[in-house]
Amino acid sequence: VGVRPAFPDNLPRVETDGEIIAINGLYRHGFLLAPAMARQAADLVFSQDRTKEHAHETDGQRRGA
Repeated sequence: VGVRPAFPDNLPRVETDGEIIAINGLYRHGFLLAPAMARQAADLVFSQDRTKEHAHETDGQRRGA
């Protein structure tokens, strides 16, 4: 009860732990968000940026709207 596949801020995340990349927090929007999240995961695979976590943000969230 009360368990949802989302984070408290309702934003999905691409997380890394060593060589493992995990995409979590899509909740019921996974079908629509999958292409954007897959792009973030691919960017991690092919870049040198191996930070621990990447939150998916919209333009409005970045601007503080």
